[in-house]
Amino acid sequence: MAHILIPTDFSPNALNAALYALELYGAEGNTFTLLHCYAMPSHGESIMWNMDDRMRKNSQEDLSEFMTSLRAKLPGMEHQLEMKSERGYLPEVISVYKNRPNAPELVVMGTQGATGIEHVLMGTNTADVIKRGGMPVLAVPAQAVFKLPKHIILTDDNDPVDPATTRVLLDIVKSTGALVIVLRMINEDVHVGLEKPSVCSFETVLSIVSHAHVYMDGEDLTGVLDDQIRRSDAEMIAVVHRERGWVQGLFHRSTAARLAMHTHVPMLVLQEPIAGA
Repeated sequence: MAHILIPTDFSPNALNAALYALELYGAEGNTFTLLHCYAMPSHGESIMWNMDDRMRKNSQEDLSEFMTSLRAKLPGMEHQLEMKSERGYLPEVISVYKNRPNAPELVVMGTQGATGIEHVLMGTNTADVIKRGGMPVLAVPAQAVFKLPKHIILTDDNDPVDPATTRVLLDIVKSTGALVIVLRMINEDVHVGLEKPSVCSFETVLSIVSHAHVYMDGEDLTGVLDDQIRRSDAEMIAVVHRERGWVQGLFHRSTAARLAMHTHVPMLVLQEPIAGA
């Protein structure tokens, strides 16, 4: 049983992401929380009190309409949907949800704007949640049409991986039967041989699911990923977000355009546990 948190701004992109989440996980035994956050402007205390009531009421009404639209898109499917209106900024609210009882396993969000995944990488709410929310995030581009994942690319950044980091990925793979394609870049300084620490680490956590390893030459990270998406006809990308590492480079503006051409491919961002957290 999974608990999926779905933030929404009531946009078509948010509706598309919610539909993707419901179709990916299905109704049986799973709970989906639709979350809307609203921020209060700076005013006097009495004015803020009145505005808070009004904004909460508007949020709840909009959430109800959003839920109705969502159910209409999936007739006959009885998903367990909950609605939550929270005051505050989305990344901070989500970080609080992380520490609550029955905390969500995954946040599913739509990317904003016409450039889809480009906006995931350029500091929007989605990127802020990835960087600051502390939970795995599935970023669903506006153009994404749900297809049951059969090929999922998992980028190998040559660092060991904590088994807890990959739990959400493994749950998706087990339910869909997808093949995990572990993509590792090699160059003159990295040789493929008997000793492959990071591959062995992934080998351990992926031992219970179907997977394969792909080694590609080059230093253009996004170019290599771009090429492998085409080669494997992947329906999803998975990356591990670390405090440091080359995957962090995927969230810089300079690489956004290269991935923007694949706005139909959802990106699952797994979170490395923070030491001492």
